[in-house]
Amino acid sequence: MSDTTAPAAAPLLRMSGIRKTFGPVVALDGVDFTVAPRQVHGLLGGNGAGKTTLMNVLYGLYAPDAGTVEIEGRPVDIASPRDAIAAGVGMVHQTFLQVDVFTVAENVVLGTSTKGIDVVERLRELSDRFGLSVDPTARVADLPVGVRQRVEILKALYRGAKVLVLDEPTTNLTPQEVDDLFGSMRAIVDEGMSVVLITHKIRETMAVCDAMTIMRDGQWVATVDAAQTTADDLASRMVGSAADADDDTVKLALGEVEVGEATIDTPHATGTDAEDADAAEGLVVRGLTVQGPGGATGPALVDDVSITLRRGEILGIAGVAGNGQVELAEALTGCRSAAGSFVLDGTDLAGRSTADWLDAGVVYVPEDRQRDGILPGAGITENLVLGSHRRRARGGLINWGEARAEAVTAIEEFSVKTPSASTPCGQLSGGNIQRVILARAFAHQPKVLLLHNPTRGLDIASTAFVYDRVRRAASEGCVVIVISEDLDEVIALADRVSVVYSGRLVGDVARGATDPYELGRLMTGVGA
Repeated sequence: MSDTTAPAAAPLLRMSGIRKTFGPVVALDGVDFTVAPRQVHGLLGGNGAGKTTLMNVLYGLYAPDAGTVEIEGRPVDIASPRDAIAAGVGMVHQTFLQVDVFTVAENVVLGTSTKGIDVVERLRELSDRFGLSVDPTARVADLPVGVRQRVEILKALYRGAKVLVLDEPTTNLTPQEVDDLFGSMRAIVDEGMSVVLITHKIRETMAVCDAMTIMRDGQWVATVDAAQTTADDLASRMVGSAADADDDTVKLALGEVEVGEATIDTPHATGTDAEDADAAEGLVVRGLTVQGPGGATGPALVDDVSITLRRGEILGIAGVAGNGQVELAEALTGCRSAAGSFVLDGTDLAGRSTADWLDAGVVYVPEDRQRDGILPGAGITENLVLGSHRRRARGGLINWGEARAEAVTAIEEFSVKTPSASTPCGQLSGGNIQRVILARAFAHQPKVLLLHNPTRGLDIASTAFVYDRVRRAASEGCVVIVISEDLDEVIALADRVSVVYSGRLVGDVARGATDPYELGRLMTGVGA
């Protein structure tokens, strides 16, 4: 018998020495990345690690400054997504590239020739083969997020992808949809293709990946086999230096949701069961309703929402995107007209001006930081005085010397990485913009703090910082409402969880009794 062993299979994908800069910023610093055939390969790292940038180079969205790409051992020159698709690369982005008024089949074949192809039948065959469960004749606008993601995967498979890249695919999915997605990924690999899973969720990575590459600060850190590593090891490699690796930060990297203690021992029920006396102690919302485009004759965007919260309580509101979260957040903070009552410490703010809501201590951290949270061209100082400028003004003028001094203090307290307090906010990273917004929010000494998707796009350290600040606010008696499409985040922060579905709040689950799968059922309307 020969002592020789069979040579290892040649890589399906090899990227070597990839470098990419954006002006003075080095986004990728000589990165090597290799994917074997029939492999689910996790690409891990926090926000800013470079993992999505690396895959955007592979997909032809960015031109590298240096480096090479090989697929099946052959060098390829990828200058555009069309080149990438021709080379066998498919990519499903976090934001889907779809035409809402088109059917699934029309979206899939857009830009391709359909001569001699029964597209609907072909898509049904692919759907059945890979467990993707999509009706090719359905209009995309009518599909939930999880199904729309399957449409993007079908689009890549239809076009002959050998390497399928999925960018943070589980963020807005229910637990049931995550299970289905992982089943489809294994089916794809079994058919001879490979999948690159861009993620920061280590527990999910360990559940589905064969190998993992960790990136940090635009550099390759390590590539490990799943069978030869642990979740703790991956978390430590992701977090990096010991200074960053406190217990809560590592737990977040691991995807452990029970981080921190509940802020209140006996949360009140949502609805009308609370005693009237509670109105003087916290927040009581009754019958909050936002009409849709059809007015009273059509479905409401926010449908008869009632909430009772005590001081120091954190309510988490989970839901699949597009179920009225934005309208609910704006109605709960006085930014959108709504029927119903909003009683804070015995005073009904419904119908009052935005200034009255701010003066009462209602503070909003919006979902879209760039559009709704800051003035991108204004400096940090100017952004920090927004909302308090009327109170600051003396004779119509603001004492900017005092405002700058306060900004410097806030920058230090909230660990904002910036050259100075005059730096335009639009030049900051997403995590630092969020820190500026939080600094402004807490400067208002909020009695009610509403945060919408507060850590979307943030790295692990910034996420841990946000969580700490939210819990600290609650411990000081602030009523906190966290609306998030990330179920893990809601469970991590909340004393109790409700689900928003079609503009209504359904279910009310106390901390410690949360079953992610049951919440997932409610998020998809089952039992709602």
